[in-house]
Amino acid sequence: MDDALYQDERYGNFSYSLPVTNGTYEVTLKFSEIYHSAINKRIFDVAVEGIEVTSNLDIFNLAGKNAALDIIKQITVTDGVLNLNFRSDVDMAKLSAFHIIKK
Repeated sequence: MDDALYQDERYGNFSYSLPVTNGTYEVTLKFSEIYHSAINKRIFDVAVEGIEVTSNLDIFNLAGKNAALDIIKQITVTDGVLNLNFRSDVDMAKLSAFHIIKK
């Protein structure tokens, strides 16, 4: 993997609350498994605006090791805050980066 963006990570149970104007957003969550080399070693859930957008995510199972995985979702914000929540099931949830575009 050449892109340094995917070689960094935040991990654990964590969340972001981002002030934004109300509207519809395209949220891109960027992942790469840079630690584990087998399936079922890291599994977690991601909710955006209280809506689970991915459940039982196993990055290695979907993309392998050191490979980029992007999950893109359209989300509507009505309270001026975009909330992202990461919850660990097995090991720790992780995120390399995220990107938000107002539609």
